[in-house]
Amino acid sequence: MYSPMDNYIQMLGSDSGDAVSRFYGMGNYNQSNPYANLRTNAGYGDNAGDDLYADLIRAQTRDYNQRFAPIENFMAGQITATGTKSLGDDLARTRSSSLGAVANAQGQQGRSMGRMGLADTSNIANSTTAVGGLVGGLNDTRLRDTDRRTSILSGSMSGISQKARGTGK
Repeated sequence: MYSPMDNYIQMLGSDSGDAVSRFYGMGNYNQSNPYANLRTNAGYGDNAGDDLYADLIRAQTRDYNQRFAPIENFMAGQITATGTKSLGDDLARTRSSSLGAVANAQGQQGRSMGRMGLADTSNIANSTTAVGGLVGGLNDTRLRDTDRRTSILSGSMSGISQKARGTGK
């Protein structure tokens, strides 16, 4: 089917015309482009602008339902009465990391004392510092899970990439 849009693309020249054709999926419909099958040429009738706008809204809604709604539904399914389903695994990772750091410190102290010919009789794992660090880490993990739950409920996770970039600095 030959349309006025084809005339326009031919007037652009080969490089630009090919780029425009690929973007709008002309010739071969591109599933990843929600605007590929919009009828930008004539054929709408008296209310061409309104009809084109309605088609655009339908295309955007279809795109949203196919790409974003499943992710939002998954995230909403992660919410529990007290937090999210990730809390148990997060607590286990925090506990493992904290106890691993304590064991690392105990090993470093033992090696350091061993170099001097002394026996390491301390028990860092039972110190108040180690226990306080573990409790603080677990409490912080619970707070982060509460924040995650609140973000999911309020829909405020949209700026997550900016927050992730800002955290690394």
